[in-house]
Amino acid sequence: MLLRGCLVAGKHLHTPVFLRTTRTFLGPVISAQRHRALFTTDAVDPLSRVRNIGIIAHIDAGKTTTTERMLHYAGFTRSIGDVDDGDTIMDYLPAERERGITIQSAAITFGWRDHQLHLIDTPGHVDFTVEVERAMRVLDGAVTIIDAVSGVQAQTKTVWTQASRYQIPRIIFVNKMDRDGANWRKSVRDIEAKLSARPLVLMIPEYTGGERLEGGTLESWLDVVGMERVVFDIKKDSTGATVRREKLVAGNGPSFQAAADAREQLVEALAEIDQHIVDVFLGDDVDGDHLRLPTAELRAAIRRTTLSFQASPVLLGASFRNIGVQPLLDAIIDYLPAPTDRPLPLALSPASSPDRLSKADSKDSMQAYLDPSEKLVAFAFKVIVDQQRGPMVFVRVYSGTLDSRMTLVNGTRGGVKERATKLLQMYADTPEEISSIACGHIGVVLGLKQTKTGDTLLHPQHSSLSKSSKSGSKKHSKMMAGVSDTTEQPAIGLQLHGIDVPPPVFFCAVEADSPQDVRPLNEALANMTLEDPSLHISHDEETGQTLLSGMGELHLEVVRDRMLKDMKINASFGQMRVSYREMAGQEASAEFVYAKDIANKVVKTAMRVTVSPIADADACADSNSVDVDVPESLGMDESGSQREAVL
Repeated sequence: MLLRGCLVAGKHLHTPVFLRTTRTFLGPVISAQRHRALFTTDAVDPLSRVRNIGIIAHIDAGKTTTTERMLHYAGFTRSIGDVDDGDTIMDYLPAERERGITIQSAAITFGWRDHQLHLIDTPGHVDFTVEVERAMRVLDGAVTIIDAVSGVQAQTKTVWTQASRYQIPRIIFVNKMDRDGANWRKSVRDIEAKLSARPLVLMIPEYTGGERLEGGTLESWLDVVGMERVVFDIKKDSTGATVRREKLVAGNGPSFQAAADAREQLVEALAEIDQHIVDVFLGDDVDGDHLRLPTAELRAAIRRTTLSFQASPVLLGASFRNIGVQPLLDAIIDYLPAPTDRPLPLALSPASSPDRLSKADSKDSMQAYLDPSEKLVAFAFKVIVDQQRGPMVFVRVYSGTLDSRMTLVNGTRGGVKERATKLLQMYADTPEEISSIACGHIGVVLGLKQTKTGDTLLHPQHSSLSKSSKSGSKKHSKMMAGVSDTTEQPAIGLQLHGIDVPPPVFFCAVEADSPQDVRPLNEALANMTLEDPSLHISHDEETGQTLLSGMGELHLEVVRDRMLKDMKINASFGQMRVSYREMAGQEASAEFVYAKDIANKVVKTAMRVTVSPIADADACADSNSVDVDVPESLGMDESGSQREAVL
């Protein structure tokens, strides 16, 4: 059968809709009335049809390649973009297309199986880990992609840890099964050993001979949940859009037995962590037969264990060969959570300490209710500065509805009031204006010039602002009058937990080529730090240099190229350096005797230096000074013994 997504022409309403952009769609377009009827029925909660997901992985595991196939099969694009050709939808920056890697996360919205997916494609390079961090902050679920040849890699573990910190349910896609050396069984063992996760293998290759996936054997897979053969007919349709499902029966011989064995292992793994599936398995209808276990019950058990972080479903495929992506999309709908399935977001009261805003496990946290009827609570997780539109603030709405032209209170910035002049739905770099952003959804707000990454935006009449409305009104008056208030103000109102930004590691000096270039350089640096909170600007008092600090050499190279090539800034960048400190690891001593002939008399001076580690390593974290206790008279006494100085 042919799997397609359904999209809807029209604008965003208060309920989720699938939008048709200026791109040409392959999927069928249904009427706006039918769509509104679908999502306003009393039997269906609209939020249950929403998935806020991210794609996370080590660099070059196939994140963008997989995303491009998703968009094509959902009907969003006519042709499939290629990373090597530089024509992908998600990697739109010149630096991304030139280097063939994802540098900044990109968001896109599309439909699949009558659901709306907000997808964020994240970078895989360690230098851009802050992009993954702030995406994780607003996601409900994630797809972790693993290279079938390399298995679990260094950055795979890093992004997995980030997802675990935010308690994000994940499914795993073992990609590149078409490459020489691909070993999905080793990848599954890596998942257990290196990620400390419980993998639930949902599909296996159908081997027609040996253990290698070559030629036609790559097209046929076994779905152990539905006991079906899944065939990707890439010979007739090279795009992989045509997928056939055939029911497996006992007459299929080795294939049926292989699927039955894999299903038995899946049921046994679920039985260890899910009591309900045990009760069904031992019931009279099933009577302990793995093959008689209803597919619906098995899928429900997989979903329960995934949402409770007890296990992660594993699927296989080869995205570059257009194989395995449609079952992955189905798994996103079946096993990853809707906003209503997630725990309520944590928030802090105004009385809480400001330094606790980035700690998701704070004991003094409260919950922000996911309720469309409540007053607005939104979180700004990303800012992009556009030359024509100005700051574009990406937000996730947690309570209420964000309407166009609405006045917002930035509680993190002390109650600054700003107006949302326009609302956009982003399709990578292509925006579409919408009238509102509904509860549980992700969108972009224009007109917020003082909002930064990690800020909480509130409705002016939110209950937590009742005691601080006067402060907000004063700041709003200054803003409307064109007065810039740069003084840091204490946070007011309800505060959602912020984002942890790691400290910079590399730095380099940057200076304008001429006095006329100083102002454009400062504006460019301000915009870059607004977009990327992991960038830091400092001034060295000794050298008089402006220092740009970042997460790594590639990070600073990308920033330099954007400023010189894209922004046309006339500036010079110094050599990159690594910022680090050293301390003594163990005690050591050294002795030196200095002798000099003065007035035909030999005078000797001796010094012994002892260096020992400080008990508390943090005691010298911000100081490079040492104290040396040198006696007033240091030299040889009358008896010839040496005086001693100890460091």
